[in-house]
Amino acid sequence: MCGIVGCLREDLTHDRARSLIGNMCATIRHRGPDDEGLYIAPPVALGMRRLSIIDVDGGHQPIGNENGMIQVVFNGEIYNHDVLRQQLIQRKHQFRTRSDSEVIVHSYEEYGDGCWARLWGMFAIALWDGANRRLLLARDRFGKKPLYYYACANGIIFGSELKTLLCDHEVPRRVDPAAIDAYFTFGYVPGPRTVFEGVRQVPPGASLGWELGKWTARRYWSLQPMPPIDISESEAADETRRLLRDAVRLRLMSDVPLGAFLSGGIDSSAVVACMAEMATQRVQTFSIGFMEADFSELNYACQVAQALGTDHHAEIVHPDVVELLPELVRAVDEPFADESILPTYCLAKMTRRHVTVALSGDGGDETFGGYTRYLVGLRNAYPTPLPRPARKLAGTIGERLPDWVRGKRRLRWLNLSPEERYLDGLTYFDRVSRAHLFAPSFRAALEDADRLDSDFNAMGDVGGGDILRGMQYLDFASYLPSDILVKVDRASMWTSLEVRAPFLDHRLVEFALSLPAHYHVGHTAVSYTHLRAHETGRN
Repeated sequence: MCGIVGCLREDLTHDRARSLIGNMCATIRHRGPDDEGLYIAPPVALGMRRLSIIDVDGGHQPIGNENGMIQVVFNGEIYNHDVLRQQLIQRKHQFRTRSDSEVIVHSYEEYGDGCWARLWGMFAIALWDGANRRLLLARDRFGKKPLYYYACANGIIFGSELKTLLCDHEVPRRVDPAAIDAYFTFGYVPGPRTVFEGVRQVPPGASLGWELGKWTARRYWSLQPMPPIDISESEAADETRRLLRDAVRLRLMSDVPLGAFLSGGIDSSAVVACMAEMATQRVQTFSIGFMEADFSELNYACQVAQALGTDHHAEIVHPDVVELLPELVRAVDEPFADESILPTYCLAKMTRRHVTVALSGDGGDETFGGYTRYLVGLRNAYPTPLPRPARKLAGTIGERLPDWVRGKRRLRWLNLSPEERYLDGLTYFDRVSRAHLFAPSFRAALEDADRLDSDFNAMGDVGGGDILRGMQYLDFASYLPSDILVKVDRASMWTSLEVRAPFLDHRLVEFALSLPAHYHVGHTAVSYTHLRAHETGRN
């Protein structure tokens, strides 16, 4: 685990590269306090800060192939690196280390751009192919590890955090009005956009290649709509257990102390139960609580820890929000309204005093339909008995009512599709309210106030015709990578703690999303196609 930075410019000098990359690495020392590595060979320069976890003594980066023409810096973990290593050794590749980063080098030598799909894990990778003067950037399937970049006519600069790019005075500081609009809509800036114009993120499940002054973008993996498989509930439960256990097993690899977050909820408890089955010694688990009982789950976590026999560490915290807020702002880099980053940071800070790696239950709600709002979305998907003209009138009235009027949202929903209702339920400020928030000059700078809404309304299609699947796919596309995983990554890495999420093993996710919807939320699931046919026939 570490942070990576780099740039590629035709006019890059050795001295300029060393100064720039050194400054960029210094800004993310918290991501890797154990080691620093640079590769300076104009027109390219790569850098990394390392948190040593696998092959502590031999895993220095950047790491190259035998002749040094391929160089890699890498943030994350490749959980299947042992299997890949054996396959590559059989193909006559020679390894100098036990590190998973060296597996990336030889996988690229063997498979080219096809190597990314063979990697199981969380990662942000930069690879320089000197023989072909080619730079590649790749990000894991769900966006667990961040990777920002700014590309212009003479090259590109990239890094694990937004602040690294600002070490270069040529990167613009102009705020993107559409990003601010998105922030007031959802409470975060959805990727691949960032708060700065022209600065982007490599999308999850994608790679970008810079060659001969041109960009090529490829998606090597994506969640695809699929018809429900024919499987009994007991068979589905057995396969889910098998896949989760294997996902946990792979994420136990570590040469440093390892533990788990334990909230007492189903997701983290299931992860810890799997760990306890495999462990040769007591699993270390970590929880925090608050003095206010309504906000504390500490009692549930302690009950699970006692049942599983873990070595449990629990603390009641009294965070000084005024004191911590500036620190968290520096950690996140751009507008972010998810207040749960505060307890996440407190938990990570406490956990880091004991271990370097922690497993978590992140991704379980998206994967298995655990959010309460999915049930609300399904309930709101049922057709209203009102005829279309009445629904349209009610929606117009709802749009024009002041925000403080009770029932405003319900009226507006009467004229919205099931997808639009779900999306509207996620927003802090709707389109009309945002228009009142912004000054005329700012509103004029927005190219299209409905742009984000129209993008998200495709959830009915990506869900393969099922309302529940549409909601889940929407969260996998936006809420998970741009809110949940940002929160966990920034809060944990600010304390130099690595967090791994077994529920985001792509094999487990693909299987879960192929199950009949009622296995997730019961028999209340309603198909998008059925609703649409019902409404069309009635109107």
